Formats: sequence, C-alpha cells, structure tokens
Amino acid sequence: MAANYKGKYEIVTADDNLPGKVMLYEKPGKECYTNKHWHKNLEIDYIVRGCMWTNLNGEDRDLYNGDYILVNSEAIHQTCGKEPDEPVKYLVVLFSYNYIKSYFPDFDSYYFDVNKNEQVRARVRDLLKAIVFEAENPSEFSKLKTSCAMAQILMNLFTKCRIKREVDPNAAPAEDAPDYITKAINYIKDNYRHRISLEDISSFVGLTPTYFSRYFSACTGKTFKNYLNLVRLENTLIDIQQNGMSETRASLENGFPSVKAFITVFKSVYGCAPSEYVKKYQEEAPISQIHKI
Repeated sequence: MAANYKGKYEIVTADDNLPGKVMLYEKPGKECYTNKHWHKNLEIDYIVRGCMWTNLNGEDRDLYNGDYILVNSEAIHQTCGKEPDEPVKYLVVLFSYNYIKSYFPDFDSYYFDVNKNEQVRARVRDLLKAIVFEAENPSEFSKLKTSCAMAQILMNLFTKCRIKREVDPNAAPAEDAPDYITKAINYIKDNYRHRISLEDISSFVGLTPTYFSRYFSACTGKTFKNYLNLVRLENTLIDIQQNGMSETRASLENGFPSVKAFITVFKSVYGCAPSEYVKKYQEEAPISQIHKI
C-alpha cells in the first residue's frame, strides 16, 4: 500500500459461525474516530443511541438514533462521534466478502442502494435491531439468530436494492482520481523495462486489481496492458531509430519478453513491420500512440 494513498485498505476477518463480523460499541464520540479506509466487504453502521458523523465517498452525513448507513464494497469512508464527550452506542456489521461471493459470484458488478426502497430500508432496520438485541442479551442460539438476520439483510439488498455498476462505481471520491492515474502512469514510465503485473501496479496505487483495471481504462481509454505496451513500443522504436540498436536488443531492453512479442504489438499499432516503418521514417521521431494524461 502506498504511504500517501488517501484511504487505507482494511482486511476484515469474519467471526466464527457468522457470515461476517458484528461489533457493538458504546464510547465517547472522540473515541469513535476512524481514519479514511476501504475494504471489499459490505458494511452497515447503525446508531443505537447518540449521534455519529460519517463521510462516505466525500459526502458528510450525521446519523442519529435509529439511523444507519450502508457502505458499499471499495467505498472510502470515515466516522466520528458528533460531540467529543457525548457517548455513542452503535452497531457495525461487516459482511464477509468471501461469504458473499460464494452465494453471489457477480457481486463485484453491483452496488446497493437501500434508500431506493423504503420498505426494505425499514426491514433492514428491524433486522439490525434484532442483531443488537442478541448482542446485548446473548443466549444459546444468539449466533444462529444473528446469522439468520445477517443473511436476511443480504437477501433484501441483493434482490431489491442492487444497481449495476457503471465504469466509475461507487468507490473513491472523484477528486482523488487524478492521483491514482498519475501514480500509475509514473510507475509505468519508471518500470516499463521490467516485468509489471496488474497486481504489482494496483498494489502500488492502492486499489484492488479489479477496480484499478476498470478505473485505468475509464480514465485513459486503454487497458493497463495496452498502455504498458505502448510505452514499451515507443521507447523501443526510439532506440532502433535514434540509437541504432537491433530490434532484438531494443525490444528486450525495453520490457518486451521477446522480439516476436514486440513485432506483434508493433504491427497491431502501426499496421506494418518495424523494418518497414524505420525505412520509411528513418530520420523522424516515432509517432506517439499514447494519450498524454
């Protein structure tokens, strides 16, 4: 994780025998503070008593008794008690990403808006109250009851509140976007001569591979792999034209796994073999195919 990423990635482990993690807190507002963070899990924060300030994808909202907020997968969020010394009692329910994926494989393609259906919103509130009751009054079958309530919440969200994600899903705040892309492109420019995997660059930027891939394509109009190949291609061509290198040496020194891979990419971009291009434009700089961002 890059040190200056604006929201810390958080790994959430599930409680035993539950489809996620359930936490009931009661503490002064100043102790409810969390830094900006994100995770793959669905999260619901429910206020039992008191007032909580939340920031979800750059939008501020105050939650009071009985209010709750749904945090979608990969959404950047932050919380704090509204009054530093006033106690806040609140429930945090984190639904396991792996548990969700086992029943809903296409989960990453959707986000969920519980506000679109008032009946569902009320039903989810009742289920959250039931989870609070079991946390406050543990009995022989409390975990089973809690597990059932969590499953019912998911069923309501999945069947009545899901919305297909567009290119830019409900994730990081828009003002952070240039930082991601700038970091990614600078990383490519600094490392294109070496092997760069999707996992490498997404980890450096601070996003999941799936989200980074969508995000990069949306902002540049090219896939990460295509953009990387274009950077390698342009620099290989410079070495051939201006530095007199052979195709084999230039392609290998600029990150291509083989001269064959270089020629394949070259033909797909320029429509001819490298030798034909160099012969025709011997004294000219290569034509850049890369969008400057």
